[in-house]
Amino acid sequence: MDGVSRATLRARARGIGVGVFAAPPAAMGAALDRLEAAEVLHFDLMDGVFVPQFTAGPAFVAACRGRGFLDVHLMVADPLAQIAACAEAGADLISVHAEAPNAALALARIRSESARLGRPILAGLAVMPGTALAALSGLLALRPDVILVLALDPRDGAPADVPAAAARLAKLRALCADFAPVLAIDGGITAETIAEACLTGADLVVSGSAIFKAADPAAMLARLAAVQQAALQQVGGAPNG
Repeated sequence: MDGVSRATLRARARGIGVGVFAAPPAAMGAALDRLEAAEVLHFDLMDGVFVPQFTAGPAFVAACRGRGFLDVHLMVADPLAQIAACAEAGADLISVHAEAPNAALALARIRSESARLGRPILAGLAVMPGTALAALSGLLALRPDVILVLALDPRDGAPADVPAAAARLAKLRALCADFAPVLAIDGGITAETIAEACLTGADLVVSGSAIFKAADPAAMLARLAAVQQAALQQVGGAPNG
């Protein structure tokens, strides 16, 4: 993605984000090879502290450089310690959690890394389901490029609530009308739930398990994209517009 403008990068941060770590761990590369249509790869980097799960780190992001738009979601207690490595690994978008104690500093660090490396890197803000939108005013004032709304909280084991997350997206669309961030949703996205997310404001929809647990992951990705396109046409949008 080197050499592109920030506006171009924002336009690419749309459509279907493939949740990479939902792929079979022993055959992740081969699984991604079969998804030639995947334009956005979403990496949930978890440290086992901020959330109980633990996944691979920035080195895996670097291994996927050149496959498409690299979307890194830092589910870690100290995002400041990870941002430089993710930027150097080729991340096009780095999202940090509003619930992290240093979220404002982390957003600033993403932008400083972008300047240091001389290429655009989008700064994203991720929000857990239980965080009140009213509590985000200070962080929204920093005008993040992307806001990622989670439909589930991996810390409590509760099932995904896509309708509730979609309603939060609609509220965020209004709250952020003056700077129009890309709005994303992650958690519980299937062929049955994606339309509701798109109809209420999702520009980028992340799906992992629904794709990789399908008998034909490539066909499921195409199905999700088709449903998304139909939903966006109803509201006058487009995944790459």
